[in-house]
Amino acid sequence: MTAQYVVKKMAKIHCAKGPKNCKKCREYAKEKRYALLDTNPQENEMAARPMIELEVEGGEKVWVTFDVIAYFESMDEVKEYTTKKDIEVEQIIEE
Repeated sequence: MTAQYVVKKMAKIHCAKGPKNCKKCREYAKEKRYALLDTNPQENEMAARPMIELEVEGGEKVWVTFDVIAYFESMDEVKEYTTKKDIEVEQIIEE
């Protein structure tokens, strides 16, 4: 089973084109923030979602879809938000 909520330091996501083909994505790629990700979003056949590789129990790596819940400037802001919303973060990825 994969983690429900993950925090990853990453650039904001704008569109599927990515920084090579989108001016706004290039601007976003310059600055990384902490993103709270829901790695088990409600299924929607019509949704096109980004994917992330996670390491699960036993060291196995799996690819899962995710939704961005919110972006934060610091881990302190993440902790404040998750405490207020009673969200348990199961994995923190800093790359």
